[in-house]
Amino acid sequence: MKKIILFVFMILIFGGCVNKEPEKIEADEYDKELFQCLEKQLASYLKDDLEDIPLNEIKNSDFDKIAYYKGGYAKENQDNLYVMVFPKDGTYETKVMKDFDEYFYNQFSIYQMYESPLTPTIYLHTEQNNFDFNNLINQCVTKNNLEDSKSLPTKTINELNNTKKIIIKNNDQELGIIKNQEKLNEILSAITSSKQSGDAFLCDGSSFSFEMVDENNKLIDTLSVWSDGKRLIPESISGGCSYYSISNDIDLRKIIEKETNYIFYGIFDYRDDYNQSEQLIYQYDNDSYYIPSDNPNEITIKFMLSNQIMSLKYALENKYIEANQVASEYPEILIKR
Repeated sequence: MKKIILFVFMILIFGGCVNKEPEKIEADEYDKELFQCLEKQLASYLKDDLEDIPLNEIKNSDFDKIAYYKGGYAKENQDNLYVMVFPKDGTYETKVMKDFDEYFYNQFSIYQMYESPLTPTIYLHTEQNNFDFNNLINQCVTKNNLEDSKSLPTKTINELNNTKKIIIKNNDQELGIIKNQEKLNEILSAITSSKQSGDAFLCDGSSFSFEMVDENNKLIDTLSVWSDGKRLIPESISGGCSYYSISNDIDLRKIIEKETNYIFYGIFDYRDDYNQSEQLIYQYDNDSYYIPSDNPNEITIKFMLSNQIMSLKYALENKYIEANQVASEYPEILIKR
């Protein structure tokens, strides 16, 4: 039985539309060099001459709220395309972004979307939909200067290196146990690489605990791990909102999913009207599953590690996830009868 992390984003839409041409987007509100790199890398990945996708093909209002936009499709295969968008002041409004989401979910069964405070939101559709956004970010995002950063205390690292077993928990619920030495080494490598720069931290709180146990089954320390898979801190040195960030390419979320079957995903609800009639979208054994939406595309699921988005209906029909699990986690979205 797989355990699921469920992040539910309720998308609200306001106001009407005015049909007009987009105004000029200013270029001084974002890192122009970074964004040009992203454009170049995405165009290279599509391996074809690209035609621009005009902004007013996707939106017909709120152009003044967008600082940067770029979209293009391959001439030889118009289903290979990308769109990047970054808002004024870095503040995303759901009613502004709704049009970009709708542009993709009404065209494709599956597409990918990448979100980060360092980059524009990137939408991408290709034949395989398996683009590795980590490689893209590594190519274009200049990593923080680590000269003034600090590592975990040597004493703490030496103690953690005695770990022979890791018990992974979420909200005190045990998810799995790791004893494989290769996997232990991978986690210890991530811990050793972690750095702390400055004293500014997001106070969003960790989601997992890794209990680090030695060969005598004695607890060495407990590692607090954030849901992004890159932030951590041993409880023995924790304080306030502080944490260390993994500086190598290891993502602890991948280890959690592989070793515990804990799936990272999110539900996106794009409905305007929350009083829509229920629609049957899936049946399994003697159970029927409904969503409260006239348009099944308006309720989508995103698998966080692959950045793949698809309608919840499509995900259930193609066995990406079990209906009973989603229904138990969010019964108002997927109604079991």
